[in-house]
Amino acid sequence: MGASRPTLMRMAGNMALDAVAGTVPLLGDIFDFAWKANLRNVALLERHLEAPDRAERADRSFVLLVIFGVLGLAVGLLVLGILLTRRVVRALRVA
Repeated sequence: MGASRPTLMRMAGNMALDAVAGTVPLLGDIFDFAWKANLRNVALLERHLEAPDRAERADRSFVLLVIFGVLGLAVGLLVLGILLTRRVVRALRVA
């Protein structure tokens, strides 16, 4: 349908989030019931077809937000891993 790359990335993100969250027992079922990734993807396509320039700008902002969010999450997990490793090492020295 001629969707832009950012629109396609956003659609893939919707599907990935749905797939990952859906793997959690019980909570994943509730998330699947509320999220409706396919309906969101249809809305993204419709928005792109109605106003391609405006949709592309919004999609680029979303992609940047996702990239920075993933980087922030990675840094946070790295810091958490370092702090936990230090705590375990200290606990082993005391024992």
